Amino acid sequence: MILMSLLLVLSLERVVGKSPQWHIEYYAAQYREWAASKDWLKSDGSSITLYLLLIAPALILGLIEYYLLGAFFTFIEQSLVLFVCIGCPTLRSIYKRFLNAAERGDLQACSMYTDQLGHCNSVPKSDGTALGEGQSFGQHLTWLNYQHYAAVILWFIAFGAPGALFYCLSRSATDAFCATQHPQAENAARLMFALDFIPVRITAFGMLMMGHFSRALPQWLKGAFALDVAAYDFLTTVSANAEMLSPEEHKKQAENAGVEPSVLVKLAKRNVIFLVVVTSFLTLLGTLA
Repeated sequence: MILMSLLLVLSLERVVGKSPQWHIEYYAAQYREWAASKDWLKSDGSSITLYLLLIAPALILGLIEYYLLGAFFTFIEQSLVLFVCIGCPTLRSIYKRFLNAAERGDLQACSMYTDQLGHCNSVPKSDGTALGEGQSFGQHLTWLNYQHYAAVILWFIAFGAPGALFYCLSRSATDAFCATQHPQAENAARLMFALDFIPVRITAFGMLMMGHFSRALPQWLKGAFALDVAAYDFLTTVSANAEMLSPEEHKKQAENAGVEPSVLVKLAKRNVIFLVVVTSFLTLLGTLA
């Protein structure tokens, strides 16, 4: 069922436009507001309280699947949850606007769209050139693509819909707390470091398999077992080496900031295909249900 849900949702996500009500951020924000109204997100609250709040919906969903739903209804429920959790309409819209601005040579607009991507404390600095803007946007886009696609898929493969839900609620809370400098931001960031540790290394490995293996492998090995390397830095470093621009593309990048982001998006798409193929293989072996 995992593979069937994954194939169904990835197909629908490509052709169906999502309204805010069909994306996890809408419900995650409402959940945080409800928790805050109960004083469960107080500035002096413990990290344990935060972690329990984030995992509670996933545990409830898991119990519902186990005790109330049969195989068919579990398939429907898991597909719906994955559809809500995966992807980011806002990210896709910003990417399209960035490419349009890059085609016009509007570097100021490109910089503005990079800022709108919004991952707190992780936007690479640009030198103001088309090459710099493209590198900044492309690296950040690679990270957000991982958070909204690859990581969600991996948590779904490992733990089903409850796993995807837990990861997305934690990701949303971490970004929201960081942006507002919430007292719980550090606790949320520590949780995300743990949640991303294995998935980001699997994703980076998929990228080097789908890209330039010999060039990216040393970077992957260098940080694969390091506990002091941020997931963002690890992924963007490996991806940059796995899909370096050709001389012709590098020349175009000096005039059009959209070249490098387009190349990295293609790499990210190939990586998703790689994850689906591996999932299919594991399903055939009977490892996955």
